[in-house]
Amino acid sequence: MSMWIKRGLHWQKRGYNLISEFRKAQRRRRARKHDTPIGIDLKGTTEALKTLQGFDSKNWQRIHLDNKYWTCTKSEFQKILETNTLNEKQYVLDQFDCDNFAFNLKAQVARDYGLNNVGMVIDNSAGHAYNVVIFKDGSAELLEPQSDRWITPGESDMYSFKKGIIIL
Repeated sequence: MSMWIKRGLHWQKRGYNLISEFRKAQRRRRARKHDTPIGIDLKGTTEALKTLQGFDSKNWQRIHLDNKYWTCTKSEFQKILETNTLNEKQYVLDQFDCDNFAFNLKAQVARDYGLNNVGMVIDNSAGHAYNVVIFKDGSAELLEPQSDRWITPGESDMYSFKKGIIIL
């Protein structure tokens, strides 16, 4: 606890709330305690992407950064999102915009939870970037990292999901 108090004094000078930061750290620790992650190979990721409405492999270039992907359940990932504060960051055009949000979420999940199941979607047909998450059951869903909201392909012009690049 003394570590928190020492850091807390520094945080309070910068406008942070010590109690709030301590609770966030506790939630982060609890979220890390998930079942053993399941590894999915490249074929499994392809099958998971096919579960997305409107996914056509001819129109999507895929870049695989790994040979095996460590996944979790959707409920476990939802706990990760609850502890993530990326959605509180301010959008700044051409400095910290949609692609930066998507890259940051992918990196934070890998760094903090040891999972590489988050990919980045560069939707050329919509001119927008967001994330795709592959789950333990072999399914995939799209996620808007700026609001931590699950999205449906084609629900709006921002998520047309017709052509682009998926970086996994």
